[in-house]
Amino acid sequence: MKKALKLIKKVFDIFCWVVIGVLVLAVVLSIVSRFMGTTPSVFGYSVYRVSSGSMTPVLEVGDVILGKSVDDPMNIQLGDIVTYKGSGELSGKLITHEVIVAPEEIDGEIMLQTMGVANSTPDSPINADRIVSVFVCEIEFLKVFYNYFFSPWGLLTIVALIILIFIDELIVLVKNITGNGSSSKSKNIDDIIERIQSENNDSEE
Repeated sequence: MKKALKLIKKVFDIFCWVVIGVLVLAVVLSIVSRFMGTTPSVFGYSVYRVSSGSMTPVLEVGDVILGKSVDDPMNIQLGDIVTYKGSGELSGKLITHEVIVAPEEIDGEIMLQTMGVANSTPDSPINADRIVSVFVCEIEFLKVFYNYFFSPWGLLTIVALIILIFIDELIVLVKNITGNGSSSKSKNIDDIIERIQSENNDSEE
């Protein structure tokens, strides 16, 4: 029974650390994306969180999407959703809009045009060099993850998980402070001594 409980606790601790690790990673990625205007990628794939309603109803605020880096801009097609680096007032930010004019070469540069589905006017034409990635799919479970853990209840959950991870250590600490731990140890030692004495008496008889 004790072994089973220890195993359950170990699995639970690992789960809690994984959740906390993912949260820390998510926070770091959000900060990097906001201040650097870019998102770290893994094997050419990046994760983004939609922060405006310009693509409603295709993409809602809070949706988490997966994007794939572009090897050849000419492969981008009409209707694709792309994420690109903003300029002017939007400099340093990433914009995710739908392609309304496919890439074409103009004066030696590859240009294309995008537009938010919910917007009434198209974006200014952009150079293909500003394209960061092409939309692949939504990641529903990450959306739920983000929305919950970045809420007040989510922060309370994180604190609760951390407390649960160290609950045993806290109990031991409290026992040591109150003296319950030392008295328990003394009692265990006394029991051992009495048992040894009893066995010696039995052997002498």
